[in-house]
Amino acid sequence: MRTLRRFFRRLTSWATTRRDEERLRAEIEDHLALQTAENVRAGLSPLEARRQAVLKFGAVESTKESYRDQRGLPFLETLIQDTRHALRRLRLAPAFTTATILTLALGIGATTSIFTLAHAVLLKSLPVANPGELYRLGRETHCCYTAGYSQDKEFSLVSYDLYKYLRDNTRGFSELAAFPSLQLLFGVRRSGRPDPAPTYPGEFVSGNYFTMFGITAYAGRTLMPEDDRTAAPPVAVMSYRLWQQRYGADPSVIGSVFNVDDKPFTVVGIAPPGFFGDTLRNPPPDFYLPLNSEPFVESDADLNKYDTHWLELIGRLQPGARPASVEAEMRVALKQWLRAHWDEMSRANLVPEPRRRRHRQHARTIPPLASDPDDGDGVCAAHRLRQRSQPHARSRHGAAAADILEHGAGGANLASREAASHRKHPALVVWRRGGSGGRLCGHAPDPPSRIPLACRPGWRAY
Repeated sequence: MRTLRRFFRRLTSWATTRRDEERLRAEIEDHLALQTAENVRAGLSPLEARRQAVLKFGAVESTKESYRDQRGLPFLETLIQDTRHALRRLRLAPAFTTATILTLALGIGATTSIFTLAHAVLLKSLPVANPGELYRLGRETHCCYTAGYSQDKEFSLVSYDLYKYLRDNTRGFSELAAFPSLQLLFGVRRSGRPDPAPTYPGEFVSGNYFTMFGITAYAGRTLMPEDDRTAAPPVAVMSYRLWQQRYGADPSVIGSVFNVDDKPFTVVGIAPPGFFGDTLRNPPPDFYLPLNSEPFVESDADLNKYDTHWLELIGRLQPGARPASVEAEMRVALKQWLRAHWDEMSRANLVPEPRRRRHRQHARTIPPLASDPDDGDGVCAAHRLRQRSQPHARSRHGAAAADILEHGAGGANLASREAASHRKHPALVVWRRGGSGGRLCGHAPDPPSRIPLACRPGWRAY
């Protein structure tokens, strides 16, 4: 408690600095006057008596500095002095100051942006529940439509009919969600408004899309499997970003009707903050519509074309399920689906390729997923969602380090040029008498006309 009181006393001593200095000077002067009077009574001349009194008292300035150190916070006073010195030097060189500030501002801004992205992708957990349980279909991404019954290297895109078959016959996934590989653009405006419809990115998603990610709506509700059925009322979920920026977080948006490509949809909820969809896209989706509403919006719908593959899949493993067993289930389900469409396959689909350009080297712990009903050598590696964007984030991480070095070198170069411009100025060294270490008052000499002869009471120039 005593230490705390002493600290607060030192902290509040700034308010009484002038009064304390006057009292200290008066006490020292009274002490010297008493000693001088005693020396005069001993027979010394007044001048000699004063000299002997000062010698007996000791270094006056050293005593003052010791008192100041005990009264205040020396490190804080030193920081203020150094700051004043730096500001004075910057004021004397406006061109150097402007160039340095702009260099640092550009470097800090670029580095902050890059590290923010690296933190979001590499360090921060994904804004979904248990991201380690999420697996996607296919090692490579194929954009955006594939027709027929075979795909290069592996099956990474599926039709809606194949998606339903895999979803219903793969028990290793607690949820298996689908979404298009291509981001769509919709003209959207609030119903009853005369203003033109701005274009916003969006996507069709399966009814269990948000359930699979394990996220809930920020306001309202998310899409449900009941919304993703034929003849279900058209509903949509709006992104939090659009809700904040375009509509000012207006609660009346929830339950309102919005015309999406001139088709009425009721906004039933707002996606949670920080959720930007299934893929890192710029810009991220602002509207999420049920898959079964695609024929309602699009004139040439792909939903019911069982040989047109345009959907990507992400699933969440069942507790305790092994990826290898899930892969085996999906391989069997794919074979069964292909056999069900055997009569519809073209002759090119039925001719087996020579054994076999299927890229075995891409196999990991996930067994191969056949893309031909009679050949089990096709490969499909299931990758976690985060791995899709990590390589790009690592490259940006390295660019951030290079950016720091570049701007640091630029600042150092400017500083060295500024220092070289003052080499002709005579150096004036000001030492602190009586304090510990004799700290230097000035780091580098100012122009001769601007050199202070004393930084404060108790400092002398030599």
